[in-house]
Amino acid sequence: MMRTMIVALCLVVLASSPALAQGWSYDAILYGWLAGLDGTIGVGPVDQPVDASFSDLLGMLDFAMAGHFEAKNPKTVLIADVAYTGLGDSGETQVGNQPVDVELDIDQWIMELGGGYRVSPQFDVLMVGRYYILDMGATSSSIAGGDSGSKTESWGDIYVGARYTRPLGEKLFCSIRGDIGTGGSEFAWFADLALGYRFSEKFSAAVAWRVLSLDHEGDDSDNYFKYDVTQAGLGIGLGYSF
Repeated sequence: MMRTMIVALCLVVLASSPALAQGWSYDAILYGWLAGLDGTIGVGPVDQPVDASFSDLLGMLDFAMAGHFEAKNPKTVLIADVAYTGLGDSGETQVGNQPVDVELDIDQWIMELGGGYRVSPQFDVLMVGRYYILDMGATSSSIAGGDSGSKTESWGDIYVGARYTRPLGEKLFCSIRGDIGTGGSEFAWFADLALGYRFSEKFSAAVAWRVLSLDHEGDDSDNYFKYDVTQAGLGIGLGYSF
């Protein structure tokens, strides 16, 4: 799977021939994604429904960061994106008549690399790869002792899609993007609807509604893992163009 993804993305990059390597512009964006989760996560024999809004997850948030980079010329666009979210929680539960302290840590990485062909200044046809890493750990401690466990799952998908961007006067702009994909996921899709404002030629800001839906099941029946989750919420970003 990863070899196929790398070959496909190399073909996208190589499509930018020397004849097109003129007139490049660049956009660097720092953003936050205030997303909730809805779906099912399964580990071993247990499938657990998940329905958590961003406000539910905010109290568990340890750290989050996200960045997006694009390089464009009149016919080619290259895209890179990375987002990290770290969640943690602790509490006390009762096992029999004995109190047990429990700690939970979840780290999620979503990485995107790809590009596409610019049909016009407003419309891009895209092919990208996304790679996901979920690292989950739990520890428990009591008078009788402690225990810990962890699970790391990673997989990747290839997506095809399109993006349409349109100016709304001198300062405002909007864009809509949609991708569908498969690979490590049986089916995956991504959508982004954004409204932005240009403060100057170099600086801009945007708000967006973003959705990423993944339907993944691990292949190892002895170490079963399921992640059938839709991650959706408001994105807020600041951009620098050069």
